[in-house]
This record gives sequence, structure tokens and C-alpha cells, in this order.
Amino acid sequence: GTGGAGGGFGKGMGMGAANGFVTLPPSMRSRCSTQERLEKLRQNGGSPECEAAVSASLEWLKTKQNPDGSWGRNSKCAFTGLALLCYLGRCETPESPFYGDNVTKGIMFLLEAQKKNKNKLFSQAEKGNAPVYEHGIATYALGEMYTLARLGSKSLPGMREAFEQGVKIIIDNQQDSGSWVYDTETGFYAGKKSREDLSVAGWQFQALKAAKNTGLKIDGLHTAITKMTKYLEDKQTKDGGFGVANRDAHYNQWSLSGVGILGLQTMAKGKTTPIKKGIGFLRDFITAEPLDWNKNCNLYCWYYYTQAFFQQGGDDWKFYNQQFLPQILSAQQPDGSFKRGRPNWPAGDAADEIYRQCLCTLQLEVFYRYLKVGDREEANFFDK
Repeated sequence: GTGGAGGGFGKGMGMGAANGFVTLPPSMRSRCSTQERLEKLRQNGGSPECEAAVSASLEWLKTKQNPDGSWGRNSKCAFTGLALLCYLGRCETPESPFYGDNVTKGIMFLLEAQKKNKNKLFSQAEKGNAPVYEHGIATYALGEMYTLARLGSKSLPGMREAFEQGVKIIIDNQQDSGSWVYDTETGFYAGKKSREDLSVAGWQFQALKAAKNTGLKIDGLHTAITKMTKYLEDKQTKDGGFGVANRDAHYNQWSLSGVGILGLQTMAKGKTTPIKKGIGFLRDFITAEPLDWNKNCNLYCWYYYTQAFFQQGGDDWKFYNQQFLPQILSAQQPDGSFKRGRPNWPAGDAADEIYRQCLCTLQLEVFYRYLKVGDREEANFFDK
């Protein structure tokens, strides 16, 4: 096609010039061809309405970009990373005819923020817990950007170096436990103790996944992934959940089991037993309390649930998709934005409009953003 990033494998501008995506990981190929996206939607229980909803959402996000290239009001590196992931999920790169400028400006904002941060984190903040979350999300986005953008012709000076530095910081600050935690004064907690935080770990392992997909030789990456997957296994409870078994406690398994399952699905090989136990835990939970935008919407949890059930596939995905998809589609408003769920509950439904928009969009892109691990050609992903 001649439509650039959205146009397929043929000749033409932008991503279309990649001549078959010789170096694009097989797990990411289906997002870069309109025909393949629609086919994956059909195969995986999606619909043309999903693609229309994503298009409307990307248009809405375009109108919300700040003059400096960022998105959001606070924690701008996190929101910018999430917005970039939404564009990249549809293979919209710096060479996209529709969103190329938006994507480029977002990338440059992240690079400048890292330069100015004394700890070289992707954050404008120097203290608090936000910089660690921001760093993981932004590193994840830049890793995907590197994998896709190197197929085009537009130069993005400094992006590879910034990404590699971001990954090195994650590797260097991994705890002995295999997890990561934050320090409100310095960013990452660097002391090599066995502290852990499953929520923080979720964004860091997604950044490591992106690093793995780049094919770059990054010292310590394989070891970090091995330690992280062992940590996830250790977090599983007898009933299959991941996290604290007391539902009223912080970091409970109803909130975080999706994180643990997704990590084992995408970063570990052959962990079928703990994964099945985890999916069983979530399926029992959702059967008892079906997803309902107006009653129990928690988009952070749903973001991980959606990916975990999609990766599992089969009847488990069919069960989940029948609940999830109508909820998300019906929540989109005429302008492309997504309404708040549970308006009287301040946190779980993602009160910030950019955060809510990105989590919904990434879930709608799940049908084609990555292949299921079981469908991948790259059996050596876990070993290389």
C-alpha cells in the first residue's frame, strides 16, 4: 500500500518501504497491515467497530497533545508513553501521514525529559513514586518505537541511546527478589534487598519485553528476565492468584493477578501450570462478578486482564471477550473519548481522561497488537 504506516507490506512511503518487514518480530507484524489487522480482528472475536473505535480514539488523542509534545498534565512521561503505545499499536510511526508529527514530538519530549532528569529517568519529577512507573512505561514505548522506526527512513537521533540507558537503569535497579520498588527520594530503590512491588514490576517487565524484541545486545537482559519470572512464580498463591490473598489489603490478587499471568505468558517459557491456575482464578472471579463499566470498572486491572485472557486464547478468551468488548465499545462517546465508569469512585476507573483513553485504546488493539505466544514463529524468543 501507499498509505505509509497503515498501508501494509508493499512499496510506498513510511513503513510500507520495509519490503516485507524482514527485521520486524513476527509477534508484531499483524499490526502493520490494514488487511492483517482486520483478519486478526475477525479471527480473534473482534469486529470492524473495534477498528473504528481505535481510529476515533487516536483522533481524540491527537487533539489533546500539549504544545511541548507531551500528553497529560502531571506525570507527563507516563501519559506520553501510553499515548505513543496507542499509536504504535496501530503501527503509526514518525513516518505516518496522519500522525507522524504527533509521534515524533512525543518521542522528542521523552528524550528531553530524560536528559534533564538528574537520575536519567523518563520523568520530570525528582521525587515520589511516579518517576519509576513513568520510566517503565516510557522505556516500553521507546523500545517499540525503535523496533518499528528502524524500518523507515526518518532519523531519530539519540532514541536508541536513550532507550538503552532506560533499560540499563531498570536492570541495574532490580531487587534480589527479581522485582523493582520505588524510593520516594531517589526514584528506584537501588539497595539490593529482597523488596518487591508487583505493580511496579509489571511496567518494568513490559519494558524488558520491548528490549527483547529489539534484538539489541543489552548486558544483563537475559538474567533480569530470568530473575523476574522466578519472582512472579513465587508471588502465586495456592488458589492461583498473584499478590496478597486478602481482598481488602493493598496489592491484592484481584487487582494484580493479570500482571503476574501476563508476565509468565510473555516472558517465560513453558509455565503452563501456573498460568492455567492464574487464569482459573480470574475466570472464577469474573464469573462471580461480571465486568460492568458502571459498577466495577477498574481499567488498570482490565488492561492486564484483557492481555492475559487474549494470550491464553481458546474458550478462556471467548469467555472474557464476550464481557469485555461490549463494555469498552459502549463506553466510547461521539467525540472518540471514553466516559468515566463509577463516577463516584476516584481511582479505579481511571479518573484522568488521558489515562482512561490510553488504557481503553490499548485494550481495543489487543486483537492484533501482538500475536498470542502460542501462535508465534519465534520459538527462540525466550532463549536468545
